[in-house]
Amino acid sequence: MLLTDEEKRMMDGEYGPGTKRAMELLVKYGDSFDAEKFAPISYGHISYDFCPEDFWNLMTERVGRTQHRVTTHPSYSPEIWKQWGLPLADNWAGEHERKLKRFLELGWLRTETCAEYLLGITPRKGDIVSMGGSCMQVANNSLFGARVDRMGILISLAAAVCGRTPLMGLLLPENRYASHLVELDGLDVTNWTLSHYHCLGYYIGDQIPGFKPVAVNGLPPNVPFDFARALVISMPTSGAVTLAHVVGTTPEAPTLEVALGEKKPEHVIRVGKQEMTKTWERLNVWDSDVVEHVAFGCPHATIDEIGRIANHIEGKKLKASMLIGASAPVEALARRQGWADIIEKAGGHFQPVCPSITNPFTRRDIAGEKQAKSAATNSARCAHYLSTVCGVKVFFGTEEECVKAAITGKWKGEVPK
Repeated sequence: MLLTDEEKRMMDGEYGPGTKRAMELLVKYGDSFDAEKFAPISYGHISYDFCPEDFWNLMTERVGRTQHRVTTHPSYSPEIWKQWGLPLADNWAGEHERKLKRFLELGWLRTETCAEYLLGITPRKGDIVSMGGSCMQVANNSLFGARVDRMGILISLAAAVCGRTPLMGLLLPENRYASHLVELDGLDVTNWTLSHYHCLGYYIGDQIPGFKPVAVNGLPPNVPFDFARALVISMPTSGAVTLAHVVGTTPEAPTLEVALGEKKPEHVIRVGKQEMTKTWERLNVWDSDVVEHVAFGCPHATIDEIGRIANHIEGKKLKASMLIGASAPVEALARRQGWADIIEKAGGHFQPVCPSITNPFTRRDIAGEKQAKSAATNSARCAHYLSTVCGVKVFFGTEEECVKAAITGKWKGEVPK
């Protein structure tokens, strides 16, 4: 790779051993994909709690405060778990606090969310951003037209340290055109909920090979943001989609022709009622109607979602535990509105975690014998990870069905006709 003078100084160790190791890793990574040079990043996004401590220490050793912004993915909160009476919280506290201390010393922002755009941290079209976490990658690529390549947690940390990422993959305009096309076949989306868009995205992700960009055609123009978000963030859950163009909605897809780069698609996938029904059924993995837990906020909940949930459960008591994943600022606004108080009085909880992969109520290594054995959610992404990572029985349905399950402790959801 061709290095600038500053990048050579990083390689030579002038910026400290951590930066040197990070740059060496990035050079090897770039070389393996034939990248010619690096590109400066607008900002970086990492996950320190998902990063092994030894690697974290090596990459951040004697690294000074960076000039570029770095934010963080949803994190662990063992101090809160302990307040909730989860028995194994102390097992997580030491490493979490050590890495967090270093994170703050670097001047990085403790956003702890997979939806930074809800906090006003939104890239402009064409901005190059390095980030781990498929949810963030596909959202920023698709919904905002930022340039984000598929990378893992360790590489994203190295890029955040150096403020550089190899110029390759989806960072290059010629690689961003859709090669696969999804056409809706006889689907009436008039009364679709968020869950329907999650379901559609989950099906699409399963059909696309590798990291191929995809265009979705046939939805009404200017699909509401929450629906578009639910659609695209579900795709890398069942597959590896990192860029999805929703024709007539997302920045790089004003028309189908523009999304395809004026070329014919390599493959056309048609989605009708049968595909939707089978996918909805696939996301439901349960053998009784008992619901012990309900999870919202994958991706992190908006203030509107929290308001609707509060309206549904005001004055009621929950029979199932409930966790809403939301960033601290969104939770703070919910408290000012009085909605957080309504939800907590009913028995619900807030936390800036990923309520699927790091849900303390469904993770046996956190909850121990108090682990919930079944959980309901309106997110396909959450349903997938609760089942595969946490090993619990999962109910997938609409927001309203999940709220009713939290109140009654029973599942009454139905597969849409």
